[in-house]
Amino acid sequence: MVKLISRWICALLLVATTQMCFAQPAGREVVNQSTEWFSVTTNLKVSKRTSFMLEGQFRQVQNLQPMQYQFRTGVEIALNKHFSILPIGYVYTWNYLYGKQPAAFQNNEHRLFEQVSYKHAIGRFNFSHRVRLEQRFIQSHTDQGEGIVVNEGYNIHVSRARYRFMTTVPLNHKKIEANTYFASAYDEAFLSWGGPVTFHEPDQNRIFAGLGYQFKAPLSIQAGFLYQMLIKANGAKQENNLGMQVMLTYNVSLMKAQ
Repeated sequence: MVKLISRWICALLLVATTQMCFAQPAGREVVNQSTEWFSVTTNLKVSKRTSFMLEGQFRQVQNLQPMQYQFRTGVEIALNKHFSILPIGYVYTWNYLYGKQPAAFQNNEHRLFEQVSYKHAIGRFNFSHRVRLEQRFIQSHTDQGEGIVVNEGYNIHVSRARYRFMTTVPLNHKKIEANTYFASAYDEAFLSWGGPVTFHEPDQNRIFAGLGYQFKAPLSIQAGFLYQMLIKANGAKQENNLGMQVMLTYNVSLMKAQ
């Protein structure tokens, strides 16, 4: 089992390295940067089928230089043991001027999203598929000269579709339960359209491979290698961000309080 997991993680890292080396069309300005991502997620279970999701994302590059911070929330409904839907969710994003290709202005973002998830297992391997649709309202600024910058509000409208395939496998138990070590990996692809988007191909890919530990039922942590390929809206610039991601999850049941 350990050999299988090692080969599996190495294969994902090889895919990420291949993308960094070959997904660089001539004429596109490409930069390579380190990245450090941290997230905290809480699911508040209020009934047998319904839970509220709260999430904070703290993303840095180039040795903890602020890149993007996010707050996300939504209501998820479990249809059965395999399917769940999140009919409406909300995200606010603080964007920073970061790295080797900084934006001209710090444009923050309101976002609405909907998603469908499907989970299943084959032996000890647990798989999840997530499709998410996003409606993004991005801030814009204009430089009037002489140091005068005008905030024009959240008037840039962009839509995006994203698909994530994720798998986890327990290492020291037959299933993920208390005191279980596990391996995890995911690949998520993005496609944007509308507003200023003139690059109409998949414009972002995230690949993660790492290890995790399930403490008692509510709490788990995962940490590992992350590769993010990000192509800017006009297709002229690209970031290859390679580093680490740490994900902390703490789930709470409120059903007893009802």
